[in-house]
Amino acid sequence: MFKKISLLLLPIFILILTACGSGSGNGATQGFSSAEKSFLYGLFKSEYLWYDQVPDNVDTSTFSDPQQMINTLRVNPPDRWSFMLTMDQYNQFANQQTAGFGFGYTPSFDIFLVRIDAPAYNKLLRGDRIVLLNGESVTTTLIAQASRNLGVPATFTVERNGSLVDVTVTPDVYTFHVSLDRVIDRNGTKIGYLRYDSFTESSVAELETRFTALKSAGIDELVIDLRYNGGGDLSVASALLDNISATHPGQRQFYLDWNANYQQNNTDYRFEDAALQDGNELNLPRIFFLVTANTASASEAVINALVPYLGSANVITVGENTHGKPVGMRGRTYGDHIYFLINFYVRNNAGATTGFSGISPTCNAVDDISHIMGDENETMLAAAISYIENGQCP
Repeated sequence: MFKKISLLLLPIFILILTACGSGSGNGATQGFSSAEKSFLYGLFKSEYLWYDQVPDNVDTSTFSDPQQMINTLRVNPPDRWSFMLTMDQYNQFANQQTAGFGFGYTPSFDIFLVRIDAPAYNKLLRGDRIVLLNGESVTTTLIAQASRNLGVPATFTVERNGSLVDVTVTPDVYTFHVSLDRVIDRNGTKIGYLRYDSFTESSVAELETRFTALKSAGIDELVIDLRYNGGGDLSVASALLDNISATHPGQRQFYLDWNANYQQNNTDYRFEDAALQDGNELNLPRIFFLVTANTASASEAVINALVPYLGSANVITVGENTHGKPVGMRGRTYGDHIYFLINFYVRNNAGATTGFSGISPTCNAVDDISHIMGDENETMLAAAISYIENGQCP
């Protein structure tokens, strides 16, 4: 009846997927049986990182919904993240497949993110402000309804560069990608730019392609854009580190530190052995990361993992304070539900975590949604380029 899902860090991606029109998030669930309630309570009292702070003798019959029970029992602070997904929601994320338009927007209806290869990709643009939807004043309800109306074109009237533009997008089932790369040549210095949105299982092949291109281009510097990357699979985080650096074969990247009763579950993630390296790995003395409060979990783990090897002065973050999630979870299933309760700290090779306050930026810069990601005039990327050229924050 019960089985384990691969180790994951998934704090906020469901919010981004929902904003992109992929569904209703965790949503209502059916059939929360007494046996399932007992199972969930048992996880809290055993595998949960703060198991010793969970009350004894909880009357689980008072709970009608799994997420309600999780919200009540989790130790907050610091736990803002333990949650539940249906198997379908998990598979959508892991396989980079969902349905809808594929964009995220702010409360003022400014588009801040368009999923790569989603129906809205290259149609609606980051920085567009939605004014009308099918001729009506836009609301979140109208966007949600239209996103579920698969196969039916919707007309967005957006304000773009001071003018109103009509854009037609047809919501549909789609497979998205989570990475893009480009090379910026600044006076002979080749700056590699990698946009990376999620540590999904399916993205390892994407990363291999991206790093092969960056290595072939002979880049001198690397900027990795993690501003909306809320985490994902830790084995994928390890694969990203393998591509970033080939100079520490077999050495520990980071490790999982479980609660006192489950120390046997502690796990090391290591740089791949030299014999397994395929030649597209980089060997740069420093790395730049573009970060915001949406940069979390596996993203923070990657940044933190590089500090013992490159030195803190050579792991340069540009943007805002990161989310602050130094902990992770291993999914456990019951029926159609997968429970992600916080199980462990993620520590780098020196034993350090990022802490619950996140990673402070080396250089402060705002997330400039008036430019697309990867545009060298966008404030965060421009700040990283300025540092590369001048050796200090702008």
